[in-house]
Amino acid sequence: MKTSLFLWICLGALDLCLAIQLSMLRPHLQLHVLDVGQGDAILLTTPDQHHVLVDGGPGQKVLEELGEVLPLGFEEIDLLVLTHPHADHMEGLIPVLQRFKVKAILMTFPEEDGKTYEAFLSGTVGIPIYNAEAEMDFKLGNVVLNVLYPFESISGESLENLNNASPVIRVETERVSVLLTGDAEQEVEAELLAAEIDMHADILKAGHHGSRTSSTLEFLEAVGAELMIISCGVDNDYGHPHKETLQKAEDLGMEVLRTDKDGRISLIFDQASWTRSILAPRLRSFSSKPS
Repeated sequence: MKTSLFLWICLGALDLCLAIQLSMLRPHLQLHVLDVGQGDAILLTTPDQHHVLVDGGPGQKVLEELGEVLPLGFEEIDLLVLTHPHADHMEGLIPVLQRFKVKAILMTFPEEDGKTYEAFLSGTVGIPIYNAEAEMDFKLGNVVLNVLYPFESISGESLENLNNASPVIRVETERVSVLLTGDAEQEVEAELLAAEIDMHADILKAGHHGSRTSSTLEFLEAVGAELMIISCGVDNDYGHPHKETLQKAEDLGMEVLRTDKDGRISLIFDQASWTRSILAPRLRSFSSKPS
């Protein structure tokens, strides 16, 4: 009898722990910087289960990563964002378009030729596509995707540097914010600073994989993030992230997480504090400091 009672107590405690963990997971914004090697792929899941995929990395690794963070059997992406048509951001989106029902796409449409870009565009037939510019924002429940850059449409423009076609997007809730910059380089950062755009964010996804061509000191100071996340591949050929970027982050007191060292980086946004999930050890929750 005592053994049976002890077992029931243990099972009850386990159920309570599971309930607490699930309650922590469900009502908050989740950010997953996926481990796709030398590239970018970011999944945002809103409290009411809208899913936004920003870029898809190279190859098909993104499918494996999505399979580990999306609900079992889930087959819909509410918004797919292509920051710019480089393979390390775009290639993985081609199988995503084949595998998932994508409800809408956001992109900047710079002039570009190439078979990979053509393959991506051919997969978008029949899907509503929105041209990224500062007036094009999205609201998913209490989460806002605020497009800060480009200020006006660059559709059809021939850019010397395609990295600078990347839209800069601030993901906002009532208490926390994340700045996503694609591969935007210092020229874009300078434009944002000159226009006195409010870029403050709690978390910054570093531009161009932590390259020295992005993340100027002035830009980082304006963002004022507590955490910098860098998406890059192990021992990549470009030396990303560059030591200059890491030094600036250290000088400004930013914590740095990077996919080449930490693997997939998953965060849960709370309103007051952050704790590490027991059910998913790699899933961390993070929030801005109380205002």
